[in-house]
Amino acid sequence: MDTRTGSRPCALCATGLRGGTAYLVDGVRLGRRRGTTRFTRLLICETCYERGRPDPDTGLTRAVSARRTKTAEWWGLAGRGPALPPQLCLAGCGLTVVRGAEVLMRGVTCSAACRTSLTRRRNGGRGSGRPCGACGTPVTAGRADSAYCGAACRQKAYRRRAADRTPNPTPTPNPGPNPTPTPNPGPNPALAPALAPALAPALASAPTSAPASGPAPAPVPELLAALIPFVDGTTLGISQTLYKILYRVHTAHLRGHDPAEYIARLTSLNPDRIKIPDTDDGRRLRASLRALRPARNPHLQP
Repeated sequence: MDTRTGSRPCALCATGLRGGTAYLVDGVRLGRRRGTTRFTRLLICETCYERGRPDPDTGLTRAVSARRTKTAEWWGLAGRGPALPPQLCLAGCGLTVVRGAEVLMRGVTCSAACRTSLTRRRNGGRGSGRPCGACGTPVTAGRADSAYCGAACRQKAYRRRAADRTPNPTPTPNPGPNPTPTPNPGPNPALAPALAPALAPALASAPTSAPASGPAPAPVPELLAALIPFVDGTTLGISQTLYKILYRVHTAHLRGHDPAEYIARLTSLNPDRIKIPDTDDGRRLRASLRALRPARNPHLQP
């Protein structure tokens, strides 16, 4: 239904408002389900307004049944003060509107659509002239600070930003009823050249002879394995600062990026003072953080 031609119906009786006087009132639209009531301003015809307005002789308010239907209810003219004489809608839709004489209501418009149209026409409505943020077409309509040429481009840009923020881990295939044990692939070879300068002091300070229980695991692969229970929500209890850094390390690793910047932040944390739960996963994470500690300070504190 076109809101610019004055063909809108009355909110209560659905009578066409063309050629008559429309009354702008405060009210609500009643939904079919509970909790869907929406406060808004309604346009009603003169007949519905006369039936539900206060009694002109006594000033008493009419019964609610005179101002309510199955879809809407109103309680008074929009705007405080006495009723203004009937005036044409300033947006040029052709309706004659009656409303209250409130100073804050600048101009007489019959709806939010007409108010927006009036504002755009006063501001020129020529848009910003800048390229659209989604399709690159110059914005030639709308407000002077419009960044997109329409709602479709605005939604497209939002989905693009949301896709850039959401990590995209590689899905794990279903092993089936008799899964075959998968060997540990070891450290990522693509990340080894980028992490070599940051971990050179740690590897240099590591003991050359392995203990009897077996060789010590490499610091970065062990950290990538130890942080998984804490970033996927399985284990809780770590500090917020540590969680943010571990999540960024994990996300960068999954995307194939270089996590050396975030691992360098981990080396600035004291693994003996940071909040980590005293569980098997927590002790493993704390040990992996201690293995990274020499990369920042090769002289261990007593």
